[in-house]
Amino acid sequence: MTTAIITGSVLLFLAGVWLIVRWGGMEIKPPADVGPDQDGQTAKAAAMRRFFWWANLWCFTALITGVLMTWPGGRLLMRVLAATSLDSAQGRLTEAQANVGFITLDGTLALLVFGGMPTAFVASLIYLTIHRWLPPGRLSGPLAGLLGIVVFGAGVEPFRTSNIDFTFIGPGWLSVLLFILLAVLTGAIVAAAAGWYSQRLPLFTRGTLPAYLPLLTIIVFPPAAVLILLGALLVVAWPGVAAAGRNRTMSPRYLWAGRALLALAVLLALPAFVAAVSFVITA
Repeated sequence: MTTAIITGSVLLFLAGVWLIVRWGGMEIKPPADVGPDQDGQTAKAAAMRRFFWWANLWCFTALITGVLMTWPGGRLLMRVLAATSLDSAQGRLTEAQANVGFITLDGTLALLVFGGMPTAFVASLIYLTIHRWLPPGRLSGPLAGLLGIVVFGAGVEPFRTSNIDFTFIGPGWLSVLLFILLAVLTGAIVAAAAGWYSQRLPLFTRGTLPAYLPLLTIIVFPPAAVLILLGALLVVAWPGVAAAGRNRTMSPRYLWAGRALLALAVLLALPAFVAAVSFVITA
């Protein structure tokens, strides 16, 4: 079973890398504006169709990212660190209640549900939110992944200093290197998947229903369902505000303000990130 899981993880991971090479550099192409009365719809209906276009793009991107990168990448990362850790670490219980060096089907499926897919949803949401502020081309995704781990790596995961795993899993420098590499690759596949699907995803109609099946992935990550529901309610209540906000995001002032915000976030998070990385390396 161990061999089958590792082999499957390698194949999925390589498929993810292939998609990065194949689709990398594709920019997100928003749907063409179909305003009220252009095809007999109301302003509210037009805003709702556009909202669900973005929600579906989010879910598709998270699905591809989770299945082809964060899940198999996380499995392989843990396998490498288990193999490079000291003999005394083998069999020890991690913070996630897994035994170091033991690969099971139950543990691998749990990694998908509680690790791979949540990480993919969060990474995809971050990228879709900030992609206009990033330089276009192949660098946008990796840069987003690097920004994500710097801003959230110390306070959330993976370099949280309260995580006891780093005291017996290592070496620390290899842990840091692998986690940063996985974050960069995660950002890259998020950008690739979002760019590719955005250029093929039509606005919702009865005939395009199959293209919106990725929305069903919210089953494995209920917080996404909550966010989509809240977003839909806001669009229903204020469709005009949604349209106005879309126009503002295209302005140069919004672009530079967003980039300044990203720079500020990195500057504020950098001291804690450096301290957390130092802790992991020396633990």
